[in-house]
Amino acid sequence: MALKLTMLDGGLSTALEQLGNSLNTSLWSGELLKSHPDQIRAAHKMFADAGAQILITSSYQVTYPGCASLGWSHEEVTSALIASSELARFPSVKVAASIGPYGAYLADGSEYRGNYGLTVDELKDFHRERLLTLISTKPDFLAFETIPELNEARAYIELMAENKSDIPYWLSFSCKSESEICSGESFADAVKLVSTTSTAYAVGINCTAPHLVASLLASADSSIPFIVYPNSGRVWDADAKSWHGSADHGFDATMVNAWQQCGATIIGGCCGVGPSEISHLVELSTKLD
Repeated sequence: MALKLTMLDGGLSTALEQLGNSLNTSLWSGELLKSHPDQIRAAHKMFADAGAQILITSSYQVTYPGCASLGWSHEEVTSALIASSELARFPSVKVAASIGPYGAYLADGSEYRGNYGLTVDELKDFHRERLLTLISTKPDFLAFETIPELNEARAYIELMAENKSDIPYWLSFSCKSESEICSGESFADAVKLVSTTSTAYAVGINCTAPHLVASLLASADSSIPFIVYPNSGRVWDADAKSWHGSADHGFDATMVNAWQQCGATIIGGCCGVGPSEISHLVELSTKLD
């Protein structure tokens, strides 16, 4: 029997673009935390109205060194991170504070390649302060997203152990094939690392082509639930900072059922998946439960 689904939101940038915002800066949607927080709030509301039960914050691209390089003060970065959680709070909807990968800070598409050449300790030093600030906002979840390599997953796991936070968290990987995360390492090894050496709430896949997801899940054994939020199937051009290719309109019932049968209990979308697709996914979930 399939497990009951919890509905995640879709791509925040997709909703923001539908509202008329241009997101071609290195901070992506994070720039609006400073310039137009009302737009962040409006985009979150679109997903809440569509039936999402968990909203992921706009903090993915917001890092202390990245924002400092653009002239933000330390206090402005802290304020933006705190605001990211507050702007996602709606009645009966849970908040997942987003921690994007080191590659997002580089803003060159490295989250789809990995192999940064950094040690676990160097990655921990990079992520530590932002993580502590987001923990202070008391979100319902922490979302370590679009992880392309095992070293970064190890860094996150060790940071959570150091901080002894009781906030549930998940790690989701960006993947490039039916069995590999973007670094070329095995998805099965990534799942084993997370599910057997940490207290993670869930492990899974995001910002990955949807047609790869079922095979990826089938390739791995997990003692914790899978979380799945693929992109729409388009390809990211890091130089142009835009998505290329045609997108499917959401995910069909056969696809979602396959993910659910593999153990996915939290399902949503990433880049290119907007509020209308999440609404459709909510309708599907009522038929699949």
